[in-house]
Amino acid sequence: MAIIIGANFGYTVLAACGIALQCFITGISVVSARKKYNVAYPDNGGGRFADKLSDADWVAFNNIKRVSDNYSEQVGSVLCMLLAAGMFQPKIAAGFGAVYMLGRFVYGRAYVKKGPEARVYGAPLMGISFMGLVVTAVYNAALVTVFA
Repeated sequence: MAIIIGANFGYTVLAACGIALQCFITGISVVSARKKYNVAYPDNGGGRFADKLSDADWVAFNNIKRVSDNYSEQVGSVLCMLLAAGMFQPKIAAGFGAVYMLGRFVYGRAYVKKGPEARVYGAPLMGISFMGLVVTAVYNAALVTVFA
């Protein structure tokens, strides 16, 4: 059975572009934090420049950096599952992508403002939407291969 990618796949592509843009913007926030806290490259928050920060500034910088790092760690898996699920169910996949972006936004804002404990506000949305993408991709792939 052939997979035909229809016009609705555009919704999936838009969601993927939104996630990629959001990840990029998260990275830009680290550049701004470097300037604000005077943490030059290649220091990632634990080196010579960061050693000169007050404890509060060190935590603030590292919270911003950690949000960006976490996004970078997950974006590859999320985009792969989004595109795979979108080949079968483009609107559903795009919906999960939008929920992921919302969860990522809430996660990032809460983490930066209140610290790592506040991740719980956005993490469930990210986790549920990612698992939704995985289930959608696996279920539909199984339908066209194993159960065809």
